[in-house]
Amino acid sequence: MSRQRYRVKYANCWEDVDLLISRLGKIEGERVLSICSGGENSLSLLSGEPAQLVVVDKNPAQLALFELKMAALKSLEREEFLAFQGYKQSADRWRTYELLRNDLGPAARAYWDTQRVPLEAGVIHTGRVARTLRLLARFAFPLVHGRACSRELMSAKSAAQQAHFYEAVWDNRRWRALARALFGKPAIYLISPERDFFEFHGGSGVPEYLLEKSRRHLSSEAAQDNHMLHYLLFGHFGEHLPHFVRDGNYDTIRQRLDVVVTHEGMVETAFPAFGRFDAFNLSNIFEYTTPDTFETLAGSLAAGANPGARFAYWNVLVPRALSAVSPDAFRNRLDTERDRSIPDKGWHYSRFLLDERLDH
Repeated sequence: MSRQRYRVKYANCWEDVDLLISRLGKIEGERVLSICSGGENSLSLLSGEPAQLVVVDKNPAQLALFELKMAALKSLEREEFLAFQGYKQSADRWRTYELLRNDLGPAARAYWDTQRVPLEAGVIHTGRVARTLRLLARFAFPLVHGRACSRELMSAKSAAQQAHFYEAVWDNRRWRALARALFGKPAIYLISPERDFFEFHGGSGVPEYLLEKSRRHLSSEAAQDNHMLHYLLFGHFGEHLPHFVRDGNYDTIRQRLDVVVTHEGMVETAFPAFGRFDAFNLSNIFEYTTPDTFETLAGSLAAGANPGARFAYWNVLVPRALSAVSPDAFRNRLDTERDRSIPDKGWHYSRFLLDERLDH
């Protein structure tokens, strides 16, 4: 990859893939478009047996990461994959990479040949987000709660016990002070690799809003098996693994890699190359669009979707809904801001939306 200014931003996906899979519904035999990001949520969609999965990203480094994960899936057994990627300990990741590198395309191989340090550390710990979260887990969270307390937060217990533990033990002044600091503009700028994170939101009220979102999630049973929360608290996933590498999913997904195609560019540039799709995983790509750009993009998505196609996506701070900007083309089927009974392990998002392409 000659464009070395590109770097991996997201080594992992930070959206709730279980929510994504359950709400997209049956995708067997369908054509699916998925934003790449860290790649694992796209890989998880293979469990639904789509006819084709087109993985899109404008950042070639993210696609290089995805290609490396694909090559490792094809060649390594599950325990070997977990060690190579960084889910488990390993002392010979570079040697493993040397065995895999010929399975990469020229661009991805050129990129990873220059990334020995991230490879030896485990690629799931590379990128700005993962590095920053690991620093917080090492230096910030121990100032608020010890490891034993964090483990107890995530231990199995009843809903009533989880809510009581949060209120009586976790929710102290140190936690609230740290949370307000982390949810403020300076810290979000530090964590987020997106420079224009607040371009369409002034940031006012964000710390209190996200603190309340945290309270709702951490006091619920959904927090007990949240791999993203475990990474935030401990700097690793431990036994709380992402969907695609869980026991029972790994072999199924690796057998379906032949339907995957990658595409570098903006989402709308995939339609001339691949035609129309039946289902979309769009992550939170609308967060960084102007209202006019979003309206234009909604038109492109409508044109690139078959009737009845489903669109799954998240908002962080900026409200962007396809069904709101283009009601003649889309209808909303789910908005978790309205229906709070549906758990979302990606509690840092304001809402998950599922829209449907209308038939006409």
